[in-house]
Amino acid sequence: MDLQLRGKRIVVTGGSAGIGAAIVKTLAEEGAEVFCCARDGARLDAFLSELPREWRVHGRALDARDRSALLAWLRDIGAFDGLVANVSALSGGWRESIATDMEATIALMEAAEPYLRQSSSAAICYIGSVSASLLMPQAEGYGAVKAAMAHYMKSLSCRLLPAVRVNTVSPGATEFPGGLWDRLKQDAPDEYQRRLAEYPLGRFAAPEEVARVAAFLVSPATSFVSGANWYVDGGSSQLVQF
Repeated sequence: MDLQLRGKRIVVTGGSAGIGAAIVKTLAEEGAEVFCCARDGARLDAFLSELPREWRVHGRALDARDRSALLAWLRDIGAFDGLVANVSALSGGWRESIATDMEATIALMEAAEPYLRQSSSAAICYIGSVSASLLMPQAEGYGAVKAAMAHYMKSLSCRLLPAVRVNTVSPGATEFPGGLWDRLKQDAPDEYQRRLAEYPLGRFAAPEEVARVAAFLVSPATSFVSGANWYVDGGSSQLVQF
């Protein structure tokens, strides 16, 4: 399937590792011009240096919670067609989750709106989490904030249509070198195996499997999809969505 991304300009936050890096690669492979940011400048530079030279990928080191830096970056980019919001504190603490997953993401949506409205095929994809619909006794802040953001994205979709489509991708456990689940496998193998047993496919997701869904939703190929929350969880969630 042609995702019709060739020549599109897509912004990706948190794009230097894990799911974010896989999203950048997937979009670039599809022919999009990608603008990504990350807090760790050295890691971002290392990631960019490994990409094929023919890909049009531009990176900037910035903290997405720094509103001034974020606004300056978007001004430099100018009009764009798609936004993938991938920044997360990945913390169970309330303060960090609210500041990063909620406040910084809402600020990004507000800042990006006028640029997206200049496109004839504008779309937003927010990277949420299945944690929004699960009990999270060890990470109440993270789960609650992700739930709030899923609600916000649904409401935002209603407000921005027909100019901008808004969808959410909610990944389950996603494993990659140096990530949360990779560290758990090394530090607590018994707990890792217990959690792995919850996944009917017998494994956790690879970042690329999440990235392909995000690229699909931000592409013109899904021009009649908005307000959806796509679970990429290998069938692990028993939630029935109505």
